[in-house]
Amino acid sequence: MQVFHLSHIDLDGYGCQFIAKNFFDHIQFYNANYGKEVLARLQTIVQQIQNQVKLESKFRSKKPQKFLILITDLNLSMQESLFLQEKVDFMRIDGIDIEIILLDHHISGEESAKNFGWYFLDTQRCATKITYHYLKEHYTLKNPQDEKILDLIVEMINSIDIWKEENYGFEFGKVALSLIANSNELNRFMFDEEHRNYKFKLLESIKDYITLPNAEVAFDNAIFRLKKIALGGNPETQTMDNITSMAQVKLLTEKKDTCTINYKDKKGFLSYSMGGISVLANLFLKNNPEYDFYIDINAKGNVSLRANGNCDVNTLSKECFNGGGHKNASGGKLEHFRESFVYEDIKNQVIKALTKEKE
Repeated sequence: MQVFHLSHIDLDGYGCQFIAKNFFDHIQFYNANYGKEVLARLQTIVQQIQNQVKLESKFRSKKPQKFLILITDLNLSMQESLFLQEKVDFMRIDGIDIEIILLDHHISGEESAKNFGWYFLDTQRCATKITYHYLKEHYTLKNPQDEKILDLIVEMINSIDIWKEENYGFEFGKVALSLIANSNELNRFMFDEEHRNYKFKLLESIKDYITLPNAEVAFDNAIFRLKKIALGGNPETQTMDNITSMAQVKLLTEKKDTCTINYKDKKGFLSYSMGGISVLANLFLKNNPEYDFYIDINAKGNVSLRANGNCDVNTLSKECFNGGGHKNASGGKLEHFRESFVYEDIKNQVIKALTKEKE
C-alpha cells in the first residue's frame, strides 16, 4: 500500500507523521498550513496518485496498488472535503483501490465530519494521539519494541497540544513545541523533504531525553547541539550560521537545473522565501562561479538580489522590480505578484518580469 500523508506544520502535525513512519514502509509526506495551501496540497496528492497509476498501467503484469490518503491535524472545509471526495470517487470508477482517512481534533471541522464517513473527529485528544491509537488498531508497528517510548512521546504531545498542565510531559512538551516552531533553518518551500526530515531527526532525538531526570531541562540544554548535528555539522568546530549556510547551499546547488533563470546575458539562481540571503547568496555565488546573480522572492513579492561583481543588480532591480540599491546588493518588488505553493508558478512570474513579458 502506498500512503500519501498530509498534515499540519506544528508539533502535533509533524508528530502525526513521525508516528505514521513507524507503521508504513511506503509513505509520502506533505504538509500545509491553513488556507489556500490545504487545497493546493490535496490537488498535488491527487495528481501524484493519478500519475503513479498511469505509470503502473504500463506494467500490466504488476498487481494494482492500493492507495491511502491520510490527513491529520487539519480540518477540511466542506469545499475541500467535497473536492477530495469527488476526485476519489472518479478514481474508484476507474478501478483504483483508494481510501481516505482524516484524523483530527479541531471542532471547526464538525460540519465536514458529519457529512463524510472518512472524517474522524475527536476533540478530546490531540491529532498525534488519535493517529497513534487509530494506526495501532488497524495496522502493525514495524518495530514493536518502540511501543513504550512512542507511548511516552504521544502522551507528551497530547499534554502540550491540548494544554493539560497536570498530564505527563507537559513541561517537556513546551520545549518540544518551541523546537518544532523554531526549526526552520531549511526552508519548507525550497527544501520540502529535507525540512521535514530535519524535524523528524529532532523528534527522534526526544527518545534519548524524555525518560531522564529533569528531562525538559536536559533536552532544552541539548537542542542547539542536536540541531547542528541534524544539519550535518560538527558542533565542536562549526558555528550554527556556517553549518546552516553550508547545508542550504549544498541543497540549492542540487536544484540548479530547476532554479536557473536568465537576465539578458547574465545567469541567475532563483529561490523562494529563503529570507536573509546575504550570507547564503554570497556563499552560493562563491561556490558556483558560473552564476552572475542570486535572487530571492518572498510570499509578498518582495525581491532581494545579490551579485558577485559580474552583474549590476541595482540596474536589474530598477528595470524589472521598481527597486534599487547597490551593484552587488539590491531589492525591489514584483508588481501583481500572485502567491503560490508551487515553485514553477513563482519562477514563471519572475521570468516574465526579467524578460518584460506581459501577462
